[in-house]
Amino acid sequence: MILKLNTERQITFLVSSHILDGLSRIATYYGFIENGRIIKEISAKELEKEVRKSLRVEVNNIKALSRVLDCMNTEYKILSEKEADIYAEIEISELVSELKKEDCKILSVTRHNENLESYYINLTGGYKNV
Repeated sequence: MILKLNTERQITFLVSSHILDGLSRIATYYGFIENGRIIKEISAKELEKEVRKSLRVEVNNIKALSRVLDCMNTEYKILSEKEADIYAEIEISELVSELKKEDCKILSVTRHNENLESYYINLTGGYKNV
């Protein structure tokens, strides 16, 4: 009903909810609130870019990983001194081979599928604040 009214009659709705999964199906713009203050505003399109599926890779040399991924023309984001998210389907064996040439070891690889709830939790400092 909300989507229909928004589309057909150009009515804007302000919805406040802790049921983030439901919001992710209807919202076009988000305002994240923590302790009564808006901490981030973002459009649904911008949010979709930020909660993409990725491979989270932990290595012992993040600079070597960055060089290898640049050479592979692979989109990625450095998260810390040891972790990066890779936003492409890659051949793990090729990545391992190239990193070995750089004397870089992979410590872990996990699929990372962030959703609206995990985005909010990470934005506000993790589960310690929930």
